[in-house]
Amino acid sequence: MTLNVSDAGLIETMSRYFMVKAEVRELKERLETARREIDEDIKTFYNPRSNPNHAIDILRSHVLKKEMVSLMKQAELLCGHPAQSWPHAGD
Repeated sequence: MTLNVSDAGLIETMSRYFMVKAEVRELKERLETARREIDEDIKTFYNPRSNPNHAIDILRSHVLKKEMVSLMKQAELLCGHPAQSWPHAGD
């Protein structure tokens, strides 16, 4: 099987997508464990301004989720499909 440039780009894009998705999952698990340990409500815990101890991870998860959306749109374009809205990239 021969890969063309578009196929190679799609493979690279989707590989990055799944690496980012795994990192998001890891961050979410770590943050949720910390939230449960201190018995904090979701709104307060996930506000980086009110939670400086976890602000870096919270902000990182937002950046990664945006990257997932961007990567999925890029993959759709590489496949020749119109980009769609992906509101639940972290799911």
